[in-house]
Amino acid sequence: MGGAITTTEPTYFLSYVDVNLTALVTASRTAGSLNGATPVTMLTGTTDQLKVSQIDIFNLDTVPQTITVQMNVSSVIYELFQATINPGNALHYIETAGWSVTNSSGTVVSSGNLNPVDVQVFSTAGTFTWTKPTSFSPKTTRVIVVGGGAGGGGGGSVTAGAIVMGGAGGGAGARTEKQFNSVDLANSVTLVVGAGGNGGGVGVSGAVGVVGSQGGASLFGSSSIATAFVVAGGGGGGQFGAVTGAAGAGGAGGGSAGNGAAGTAVAAVGGLPGATTVTAVGGTGAASSIAAAGGYGEYGGGAGGGHSATPANFPGGTSQFGGGGGGAGGGATAGALIQPTAGGVAGQVIVAGGSGGAAGTSSTTPAAGSDGAGGNTTISGSGGGGGGGGSGGAVNGTKGGNGGLAGGGGGGGGSAWTSTGIGGIGGNGGAGTVWVISW
Repeated sequence: MGGAITTTEPTYFLSYVDVNLTALVTASRTAGSLNGATPVTMLTGTTDQLKVSQIDIFNLDTVPQTITVQMNVSSVIYELFQATINPGNALHYIETAGWSVTNSSGTVVSSGNLNPVDVQVFSTAGTFTWTKPTSFSPKTTRVIVVGGGAGGGGGGSVTAGAIVMGGAGGGAGARTEKQFNSVDLANSVTLVVGAGGNGGGVGVSGAVGVVGSQGGASLFGSSSIATAFVVAGGGGGGQFGAVTGAAGAGGAGGGSAGNGAAGTAVAAVGGLPGATTVTAVGGTGAASSIAAAGGYGEYGGGAGGGHSATPANFPGGTSQFGGGGGGAGGGATAGALIQPTAGGVAGQVIVAGGSGGAAGTSSTTPAAGSDGAGGNTTISGSGGGGGGGGSGGAVNGTKGGNGGLAGGGGGGGGSAWTSTGIGGIGGNGGAGTVWVISW
């Protein structure tokens, strides 16, 4: 039982029913004051069944008080509810309604049947510090990290050549999740949000494009991949658009232990930990291809779409949980424009890819690629569509679509063919994100 009621400490009133197995059911109550950090027994069980019907705890102090209601069963402590109560406010439990907090006027200011949940979201590239919540004592902390998507390559341009290539798509960031016992984490933990890679630029008329920039890794527990608790690698940049009959690979997807490689004239290698193929499983990043759609992954990021030396363009790769790769930009060969391709979609494993950001169109009035859709705690960002190639006069190639936040790869820029124009720039990759959820 509690002690005497004071006017300077939180005060409780508890109503219960004593279901005596050998006598009539009786209702009773108890009251007292809570005493700082020293636990106070509000109700002691007997061989009978005690059924609590209502608890009221009033903060009569002049400062906020964190109230923890526990049950002790054979020396094992079970936490039932915890809340910080401002002066004049009260914590209530009603059998038919659960827990709630009221202010001094009796108005409910919060309610719920579970302990509080703290959600901290970091979606701007850089190094930050997660701070463990102090308004309650979390038992479990879940961390979700998505690496940054890479930029698509810039498109090439030719004034009179027979062939020109659009930029290849950027690889997508990986997605990694881990759950911790909160007491195992320090009160402050370093984390990194990986930057999205910039799309590759373009040169003067008649020049090749520029390779897309690498997407940054997102980390929790350290600013180093080697020592972080949770790692999600960034995607590799898409190959530039050439002005000869050369193949160009999209960037590879990031993995849960490293970044994906940039595209070149051959397929790029996906991020660690496993053997990197176009059908990556687990946290391994998907490898890219110069003969099929960008590789697809499970938690690793999808690869960007590339093209053969002909050229024939292929769409960006997909991932079940990681980001989608960017699509390839439009190119041209003697007598024909080659249409760009769509980016890969996040949230699915589809061999054919191409369900993310829509491709633009190649023509004398080309259209740019569309941006990939953004993600959340259930799926990552999709890849941007490839930009359309331009033809004739001073027509420029168009920009590839940007990858969606978080982790989508940027689309490749379109080419400029038999034109005094320049190729289109690659789309930017979507930045990474770190979610830290404690309860």
